Amino acid sequence: MTDTQIIIGIQNNNPIVWRYFCRNLKSPFIATLKRCCLNTSLDSDDWEDIFQDACIILMENVKKGKFEERNGSTLFSYFIEIGKRTMQSTLRKKLRHHPKPKEEEGTPHIILLWPGSGSKSKEEDSEVSELSTEEKQEQQDNFLDRVFDSIPDACKQLLKKFYWDHKPMDEIASILHLGNANSAKTKKNRCMNQFKDIAKKLVDSDEFAEEVVRACVERAMLRELLEDELTVMKEAGIRIAALEVDDEDKPEDK
Repeated sequence: MTDTQIIIGIQNNNPIVWRYFCRNLKSPFIATLKRCCLNTSLDSDDWEDIFQDACIILMENVKKGKFEERNGSTLFSYFIEIGKRTMQSTLRKKLRHHPKPKEEEGTPHIILLWPGSGSKSKEEDSEVSELSTEEKQEQQDNFLDRVFDSIPDACKQLLKKFYWDHKPMDEIASILHLGNANSAKTKKNRCMNQFKDIAKKLVDSDEFAEEVVRACVERAMLRELLEDELTVMKEAGIRIAALEVDDEDKPEDK
């Protein structure tokens, strides 16, 4: 599957693309990051979380047009760069929650091997500031994801059909037994209002654009899709072979 096909699939929420990531790219992704960072306290669950979080960031960045192929850069190398930042964030959180004993203060806990991991420079100070901003955004996204989880299941199903599956209102009305397209629209508006009312209590803002809700739905659906695929792989009891995508399933280059 080419980078262009993957990008088109991500933009269209094609589940085949994310199955491809789980079966073909997860192992090399984690192996590459492990070579970059030695002597850490990361366990298998941490690596699973880093992979899923990196997939979510990749999805959001691709949809915002942030990925550009230049100087021979590939989507996988871009995915690795996202993974490095995600891993750094995970390590900082673990250090905050599990600080080193005083007698171990002289022993380095984290060894980062990619460029820029030595003594701090002005550029690195700027990067730390940028990462802090990213963490703040991550915290807000986590709050909003909790809001989405707390709305009624009927609302979640409707919003998933609309924002992830791109179903028209008349089809949503038929699937969810809502009568007609107008009834589905009314239900969607009520669900949006429920989301906003709860969100105002958790996030210091009175404005929640439709794109905020769309992003919550997309993150929730991608997590669900990745978790389901990884569960299938684990229950198989063996390493599932790399996914060979049939021509009819591949997103077409445009």
